Amino acid sequence: MVSRIHGRILHDLLRTFVLGCLVVLGILAIGQLSQLLSQVASGRLPLGVTLQLLGLATPTLLVTVLPLAFFFSVYLVFSNLYRSNEMIAIRSAGLSLLDLLRALLLPILAIAILEALLSLSWSPAAQRQLQAESLRLANAAAQALIQPGSFARIAGGRILYVGESAPGSEHRYREIFVDLGGKGGPDIATAAYGEIQKDSDGGIALVLIQGHRYLGQPGTAGFKILSFAHYRIALAAPGQGASSGGIHWAALGLPQLLQALHEPRQAGHALGELEWRLIWPLLIPILALLAIPLAFGGPRGAGRATGALLGILTLLAANNLLVFLKEGIAQGRIGGFPGLFWVLLLLGALAGYAFWRRQGDRPVLPAWLGLLRP
Repeated sequence: MVSRIHGRILHDLLRTFVLGCLVVLGILAIGQLSQLLSQVASGRLPLGVTLQLLGLATPTLLVTVLPLAFFFSVYLVFSNLYRSNEMIAIRSAGLSLLDLLRALLLPILAIAILEALLSLSWSPAAQRQLQAESLRLANAAAQALIQPGSFARIAGGRILYVGESAPGSEHRYREIFVDLGGKGGPDIATAAYGEIQKDSDGGIALVLIQGHRYLGQPGTAGFKILSFAHYRIALAAPGQGASSGGIHWAALGLPQLLQALHEPRQAGHALGELEWRLIWPLLIPILALLAIPLAFGGPRGAGRATGALLGILTLLAANNLLVFLKEGIAQGRIGGFPGLFWVLLLLGALAGYAFWRRQGDRPVLPAWLGLLRP
């Protein structure tokens, strides 16, 4: 009989988990797609690559999707057992909640391993591909703006004019004029010619060669004319997500992340990112432990909405606390250990306490709080 009950729970859990993954992933994908479409509308991305970029963003989305879907699948499975009075029959047969929890050990282990692979390996690799593709598109769009004989607005609101292409090279131009848009007055650079070069960070820049820079209004006391051999103007730089010297921490592989721990200037960011990746698979068993007592409800659904609301509020609070602690570790305001694991400890204590109370057929929260009653 125990094996049949366990089999029923596993069957319902798998079906609910797959459906939950699809629903949550669809919701998050819509938000990601809206951001990509806004870039398409502004001309920064071609429409044809939208689905490709969305696919590259999917592993990162799944890092959040799997824990959420698993929590709500466990919640719904046990909530249905309570609502259909099956839990009363199960408990009458001598099975406790701890016995039912054992049925979840295999899916907990499997999902935790999958979550670890996603957060530690697959998601960073997908982020690297996403940034490389985004940068390639940004470089192509920036270079397409340069049309001989016409003005173009480039990054930073600057105005660029090139007279003509230099013979023998498609990346070299003559008669360069750039309005740098100085806040303290006119700031204009001119050069006989310039060429497009790739920066060390992957972006592209127009390098003006043998030119002059005019600062201020001609005829005024502050007017200056500066000569230069080379002057670099960025056309496309790495996208959002970079910090601490232009490093994309979410895209770093695990070996590079561990190596950065030994760099004094990067240790905070590296430690915060490493703990962020480790916390997600470790949360899986705690989420199952929390979902079971919150799923308690009467046969007519009494208390079901309250449990779902408490679960959502708890997860939101935990996520906000994780983000706050991660930023604090990166900035050196919070110690690296326990660091993000404070959330794991607090959530584990809360889940263990709630499970212990339901195991003894007591309210999830003490009666004096008046929130959930048996």
